[in-house]
Amino acid sequence: MKRSALAGLLICATLTTAHAFASNESDMCARNLQTLTSELANATKLDAATQSDATSKLQQAKSAYDAKNDRECVALTQQALQSVQSHKNSQ
Repeated sequence: MKRSALAGLLICATLTTAHAFASNESDMCARNLQTLTSELANATKLDAATQSDATSKLQQAKSAYDAKNDRECVALTQQALQSVQSHKNSQ
């Protein structure tokens, strides 16, 4: 009896943690999309290659977000934000 109760608690804790983590990824994706959109709108000195790459990653991230693939969305937006920031810092 105790073993099945412990197993049940462990399963519940695992599922709750996984759901909370997924929710956090979704929030991070949405924040990154907003930040990247703002950065691109305000970036006046980005070279054409960086601008094009970041815009392409933004579109891919939006598609991933719409498909509920939050992990891919976060990865794409972080790559684009790092690219934009490193370009801004090198000037």
